[in-house]
Amino acid sequence: MKGTNIAGGWPGWIWHRVVQSYWSLAVLAVIGSIPITLAVLYLDRHGGAAWLLDNGLATAASADTAKDFLGVATGVNAAFISLYFSITLIVLSMAASNLGVRLIDRWLERRLTRTSLAGLSFTLIASLIAMLSVDAEMDFAEVPFLIVGYVAVLQAINLAMLAVALHDLGRTMFVDRSVDNLGVDAASRTIDLASIPARDTQWQQTLPAPREGYIEGVDTDLLVKRFAGRNMRVRVEAAPGQHVMRGDPLLYADAPFDEDELKRAIPIGPFRSDSQGLVFQVRLLVEISARALSPAVNDFYTALTCADKLAKVMRSQVSTWVSAGCTPCLGEEDWLELPGQDFRSIFDDPLSAFRQAAADYPSVAIHMIRNYGRVAAWHRDSAQDPDGEFGDFMRTLATDLRDHATIQATLDKDRADIAKAFAASFGESAGSKETR
Repeated sequence: MKGTNIAGGWPGWIWHRVVQSYWSLAVLAVIGSIPITLAVLYLDRHGGAAWLLDNGLATAASADTAKDFLGVATGVNAAFISLYFSITLIVLSMAASNLGVRLIDRWLERRLTRTSLAGLSFTLIASLIAMLSVDAEMDFAEVPFLIVGYVAVLQAINLAMLAVALHDLGRTMFVDRSVDNLGVDAASRTIDLASIPARDTQWQQTLPAPREGYIEGVDTDLLVKRFAGRNMRVRVEAAPGQHVMRGDPLLYADAPFDEDELKRAIPIGPFRSDSQGLVFQVRLLVEISARALSPAVNDFYTALTCADKLAKVMRSQVSTWVSAGCTPCLGEEDWLELPGQDFRSIFDDPLSAFRQAAADYPSVAIHMIRNYGRVAAWHRDSAQDPDGEFGDFMRTLATDLRDHATIQATLDKDRADIAKAFAASFGESAGSKETR
């Protein structure tokens, strides 16, 4: 949706909270398994079992065999689901200790993980119902052969799915894959921004935050629907990911409006989450790199990977750059101001945190300085930076990182390499002035 920070606006946020949770698909599978299995049992007793028997396709040699098979299948499914829960918890605990606990939310939302759990839950309920439908002493002609075959097929599918899911969980430990997924997601999320000269407006009404929490997003489609054509100006003061206290301003307008109909446009969550989109994902990349550079982990290759993904995300977001003295607005809707959602607002603080973590590691500092230079050069060459402000911003980030890393370096060679990397990326011939 054009300009929307949360997929589908308010309904999308609700959908994310409920349906995309770890347990929801499994619950639906448990509920759905009951009528589906009863329907198979109904077909079984209304011609299905007789047809299989008449065509020599009986799925059990006797009623006792069918009863034993269904009992074993139920026990195996119970063991499978316990095993999957245990391995999931172990893998996520180990991965979270190395990468960060905020990745758990993303991992639990993985479609394969949730589908595997749902399949195991579905099969367990189906096998329980099937086991109750068979009496070991019933006549051979009365055995529900169809439901026995149904459980056998489900068992085979789940065994294959379990192998795939366990392999996927093992790959969760591969940090580069998680970092790459973050980079891809962040680079794919852009908002259609334009810039307008900053203006003084006398705001008449404010939308206060109803509670404390973090801004999950801004449903700009809803705002356009409510305000377009009313000849008024609106300013969304709270950007996605921002922490607000109860009563803090979320939105200003220069004309009266109904507060109740706009509260849905700016949902507030209790903690930072992936539904906040780009803001959360950029900060998560920085968090992973900072954790990797901590003495407890000391994995600077992961930090280098995060630096590369941050460069990729920055390059994907250059269209959101707004020059100094201007205010970002939603595309052609110049009446809807969106401060805090432009390039500078999104990246300034997280990259400062990255600098603080990388300053003790000359190799990481050098790598990021070069990435700043690459992003600045690409933007300059694309003729999207006529006033040179974007290049100056990149140069400032690189300068701060160079100075901090130089202070922290204990070897003259490291200091020389840092200076050399900066000169190669932002030499005086680059055409940008140095800002400190």
